[in-house]
Amino acid sequence: MGDGAVATKKAVDLLKAGDIGAFNRWIKERRKKGKGGVDLDDKDLSGLGLREADLREAHLNGANLRKSDLRGADLHGARLRQADLRGSDLRETDLSDADLRKAKLKGANLKDAKLKGARGVD
Repeated sequence: MGDGAVATKKAVDLLKAGDIGAFNRWIKERRKKGKGGVDLDDKDLSGLGLREADLREAHLNGANLRKSDLRGADLHGARLRQADLRGSDLRETDLSDADLRKAKLKGANLKDAKLKGARGVD
């Protein structure tokens, strides 16, 4: 298993365990080593509590985030093309410069979300 696949598995395991603090510490260490956002393309993260998760520049294209709690999460610059965010709580989420083209947002709560520079949001 390559470094990218190991990182993806580690990220998914931490997020599914609901240990956002550990995930945020791990992602901070990755960044210190010069690694970019984690690849979570096409992953099923539906219904998870991802409140205040540091998902800056994460690759979440095609990811299933349906009915997830992303309140206060940092998704600045994230790639969310064709992601399923239906029914998700995105209040106070930083989606600035995120790519949301063709993302499914029906029923998502975007109250007080930062959307400056985001693509694909009407």
